[in-house]
Amino acid sequence: MVLTLALSFGVCGLVACSGRGEPQTSSDTGAAVFADAGCGGCHALSAAGSTGTAGPSLDAVKPAADRVERQVASGGRGMPAFGGWLTDEEIAAVAAYVAESAASSPVSVAAAFEPDDTKLEDCDGNSACFEQAFGNLAYTQGPKRALAVFAEMIEIDPTVRVCHRIAHALGAGALAHYDGNVGPAFADGNAVCWSGYYHGILERAFAGVSEEELPAVSRRLCSSDQVRRSDFVAYQCVHGLGHGLMIYTNYDMPLALETCDALSTGWDQTSCTGGVFMENLQTSYGAHSKWLRDDDPLFPCPTVAERHKLYCYLMVTSRILDVVGGDWQQTVDWCRKAEEGWVETCFQSLGRDASGQTLQDSQEIIRICSLAGDMTDQCLYGAARDITSMDAGARRSAAFCAATMARYRAACFTAIGTILGGFSRKANARRAACRSSVPRQYWDECSAGAGA
Repeated sequence: MVLTLALSFGVCGLVACSGRGEPQTSSDTGAAVFADAGCGGCHALSAAGSTGTAGPSLDAVKPAADRVERQVASGGRGMPAFGGWLTDEEIAAVAAYVAESAASSPVSVAAAFEPDDTKLEDCDGNSACFEQAFGNLAYTQGPKRALAVFAEMIEIDPTVRVCHRIAHALGAGALAHYDGNVGPAFADGNAVCWSGYYHGILERAFAGVSEEELPAVSRRLCSSDQVRRSDFVAYQCVHGLGHGLMIYTNYDMPLALETCDALSTGWDQTSCTGGVFMENLQTSYGAHSKWLRDDDPLFPCPTVAERHKLYCYLMVTSRILDVVGGDWQQTVDWCRKAEEGWVETCFQSLGRDASGQTLQDSQEIIRICSLAGDMTDQCLYGAARDITSMDAGARRSAAFCAATMARYRAACFTAIGTILGGFSRKANARRAACRSSVPRQYWDECSAGAGA
């Protein structure tokens, strides 16, 4: 599942974007530093009039000033460090400028979606515009048509490729299309872009709900037969509940977990925590949760109840990577410090992030996972699950597993099965999904993972 795109500046640095050997900066204001360093060549920021698409949209990410300052000074995730090129004052100034400007730019439309006349053709390089436009398309033409266009544009448009928040807005538009009825909105959806569509439905569904109503509404939202038609769809619903609860409660993690614990079944309760921890560790809208510590990137996992640890550790490397500036080796080292019994889970999280941050590049994932040593199989396992979940199918993940070293392939194809198995509750359909998706010699492994 998803979502695993980093809230960092990503692939491109200030000087790399400007095409200059050393930035000719002005120390008067952060805006001048941003302009003189050529930041807009990589990043969209409405206040600066920039529409760069090589790196994430700052309007969409809305990073806090301290995060910007760390990223500019230390680099990471493909971005060089500028601590030796810009002064401390310049770095602080541009960080403050980016944070303040992004915070005041248009917010995500998902929770408060209102249709307007914005169209896809209006949105050249503007992520917030695409959120509104895809929400409008889902509202006017229904989610099936909107999701088909969305899947096509992910392949060709670099702004849409940073897709999870746009998928949230698309889900919000679909819920409005169905007058707030979660069941048909889920029934007409799909899991493209780590199921962001489903998460957006749930995010909007909480709008206007009082805290007293929260447990009852949470139990009701994912109870319809249309949602429960498969474990995969049901999982996306209760996982999306976790995201929505965190956003609704302003990142009150204990309250969100308490509400998850009040769901009807143990499976629902555990699955809901996945959305809570994903939203806590890497927020959809750039908020900074107080349930994070820069001096301990494993936090809060060691402190939560045993029943909550699974999904905390399955998400934790997203947080570790933020703290260590995208250094994969340091992330490996931190995973080895996880609690006894949860080290393997941390390495599965590493694979999930390797998949998400490389945009499912098989060779890069294999290179990153090789850093895990005796935990390489767990890393590849997590990556295979992420690719399958991203695509809601095994087209790319089967090719990924086939590219791994022979001793890892059985576990890799088993991982594919764990996702494919969620698409149907019938054993013969699960077996058929494996047989139509993976090489014959790995049918048994896939079927075992699928519970068939």
